[in-house]
Amino acid sequence: MVDPGEIQSRLLQRLAGGLSPADLSAWARGVIAFDTGEGPSLFDADEEMLRHVLKRCAIETEPGFEMSGEDIRTLLRRVAYSDSARSARGRREGPFLVAFRARMAPASAFPIVGNCGRCGSPVRLADKTLPKILRAGGALACLWCARALPGAVVGRL
Repeated sequence: MVDPGEIQSRLLQRLAGGLSPADLSAWARGVIAFDTGEGPSLFDADEEMLRHVLKRCAIETEPGFEMSGEDIRTLLRRVAYSDSARSARGRREGPFLVAFRARMAPASAFPIVGNCGRCGSPVRLADKTLPKILRAGGALACLWCARALPGAVVGRL
């Protein structure tokens, strides 16, 4: 199965300008080729949605299919609200970036959506925090879980 955390990390790097469209496309094509080479598997709608996001990333270099910042944010939201991304991931070691839970932050001020690396709840981030997100490797923590992660916090909003 495709790892939603890896997809989120690549999309965040692309949004921050740390990854070129050609690199994102090549990575997505490689993941798709490896995934389809494993043979038939039973998959649910959630896995199919993640494959759709990968396919969209794979054709980004084709004329007429370039992705804008808003397109990337839309894909990030789709991945963040998928069932596999929301499932509890267990304890991770830092570094984490502390973020507001999605229900507490307005979408206009915090357009980037992610998931807490500890409890899996949706969190929102501002565009200006992209360098910190990349420094933390895309690992996010909600305000509640950040209290349980002393010394593993890169930055706060």
